[in-house]
Amino acid sequence: MIRQAVFSSSRVLYALLFIAGSLYALGVPGPMIFDDGPALSGNPHLLINAGVLDEWRTAALSSESGPLLRPIAMLSFAATAVVAGGMEAGAFKAVNILIHLGCGLLIYHLAFALFQASGRQSRPAERETAALLAAGLWLLAPLHVSTVLYAVQRMAQLATFFGLAALLVFVRYRARWAIAGARPDEVVAAALWIILLVLLSVLSKENGVLVFWLIPVVEVTVFAGRWAGTASRALRQLGWLALLAPLMLFLLLLFLHPGTFLSGYVSREFTLEERLLTQGRLLWQYLTWIIWPDIDSMGFQHDDFALSQGWLSPWSTLVAASGWLLALLVGVALRRRVPLLLFALLFYLVGHFLESGVWPLEMVYEHRNYLPSVGLYILFGFVLGRLSVCSRLKGSRALILVLGLLAGSATLLALRVYVWSDGLRLAAVNVANHPESSRSHYFLAESLIEAAGALDVEAPGGDVLRHKYLLRARNEFELMYQHNPRDVAAIVMLYKMDQTHFPDLRSYRDWFAELEKILHSRSLQASDYNALASLFDCFESGSCGDSPQRLAGIVDLLQARYPDSARLALLEYRLLRIESAPPGDRLDFLERCVAQHPESEEVYRYLLAEYAEAGNLAGLYETTRRWMLHDDARRQLTALRAAFRAPGVDYE
Repeated sequence: MIRQAVFSSSRVLYALLFIAGSLYALGVPGPMIFDDGPALSGNPHLLINAGVLDEWRTAALSSESGPLLRPIAMLSFAATAVVAGGMEAGAFKAVNILIHLGCGLLIYHLAFALFQASGRQSRPAERETAALLAAGLWLLAPLHVSTVLYAVQRMAQLATFFGLAALLVFVRYRARWAIAGARPDEVVAAALWIILLVLLSVLSKENGVLVFWLIPVVEVTVFAGRWAGTASRALRQLGWLALLAPLMLFLLLLFLHPGTFLSGYVSREFTLEERLLTQGRLLWQYLTWIIWPDIDSMGFQHDDFALSQGWLSPWSTLVAASGWLLALLVGVALRRRVPLLLFALLFYLVGHFLESGVWPLEMVYEHRNYLPSVGLYILFGFVLGRLSVCSRLKGSRALILVLGLLAGSATLLALRVYVWSDGLRLAAVNVANHPESSRSHYFLAESLIEAAGALDVEAPGGDVLRHKYLLRARNEFELMYQHNPRDVAAIVMLYKMDQTHFPDLRSYRDWFAELEKILHSRSLQASDYNALASLFDCFESGSCGDSPQRLAGIVDLLQARYPDSARLALLEYRLLRIESAPPGDRLDFLERCVAQHPESEEVYRYLLAEYAEAGNLAGLYETTRRWMLHDDARRQLTALRAAFRAPGVDYE
């Protein structure tokens, strides 16, 4: 056993927290990236007057993510912005680091409670050692960098934090009941605490609801129906029923209402079958990163991961599915001898059920492992703790093994944090590690353009260096296009680069014609709409010198394919502004849009802006009335106040 001659377990735990916090602090200077833009830095509702209570409410409801809007996470973002005095990336990352440390603390206590309940470590010192290892390895896991230093993923962190707290409450109460039974008031108290904590988890991110499924995982694998000192067969069967019921209900829903899941695949370049087949392989890839943290294969974007188009395409799809079935069979067979093996497997798979299941989400993201990996690290802590007391690894050799693992994790963590501490470095490393990833090339190009814009062109060599940055950025967009010729963002950016920076290359290729060709058949995704909006920005600013009639052709094409799209209708409105259409024509068009899309917030925003620009107070009031009819939660009061403060409106 690893002796605690000098340091108590609490001091070791604090040391681990300090090391993890210090290493992550190196990444605080990093920028906001990707979804941080629309969710945080581009969200005006987070810049609030802290003394106005209603602005806290609108900030809490300002997210466009998830059906529940994730108000707990949004409140935390607003509080960070208030304390920091603005949208400072470092402040958001610093709070994320503190939450990560809080999760690590909860993992230590949860692991200790699980080891005690399972009875697999007979002495407290052994349980403390194993719990410290579980928490330490999770805290220092390089895989979690893309969660902790990705500001918007505080949503996942908070959901994990409250979920772990709920599980800890359950395990502590349940361990007591396994020995002495429970009074009714104890059961009610535990249930109320768990419901409250799960509610906080769900309101941070919806997959927090999986905690209600993880509780049966703990019951079946760790407690196995033990109650008041005896084994209850009825309670054990009830636990298995609670474990299997969510899966049965899901399959029933999928059979009776498949449209609930299938409708979202209209905007994806993969099918439900391809997603499910691919996720089987991905879960093994995630597991590999957890067990063997190869930071060269990690990255911010993984759109280069090959889709599974059938059980044998690639053949590893069938192997992956068979592997999971075999792993579960082994876990069930060994559940009495090694209960934590089945616990870790079920915890991992249940934790991935929503984001790695049937929902039409992006295929790969590392942050999805933040909670599911906890069970695996608890298993690792248990295994290492057992190794430390076996006859061949006593004393110094056990200490060397443990310290070597922790030091190795810390070193890899430090290297990855260093990469994430600079936007350009992060983008360049992503391309180096994932040269087939279109998105990695896109983010490197964007980082190069940003770096070029920050240069002082009046300084010696500044103009030459700026040209080099822009030329390399264009090359990255070209590589992006070569990897995926159907990528709308790549084509739009190549067109913009040639229009604004490289006019001599306009004759090289008609990128606008390429865009028109792709839009005839591509299923538009959110990133495609963003790229098209960027194209309209270019025309609106005058940087793109082509005739607006080319834009009109794209609008007509897409509206024929998506006649009910509010986002395309707004592009047509922007075309009217580009063409300098009379204000009356623009107002008439927006009024028709409101009638056709009464639920679209952006339509009301543009209409309010038009009436404010015209100084039409009656129009402002009427538009406000109609908007509020569809905004029952009054999420947009801040925007409405801003409209009435707009220049040109006469309040007298």
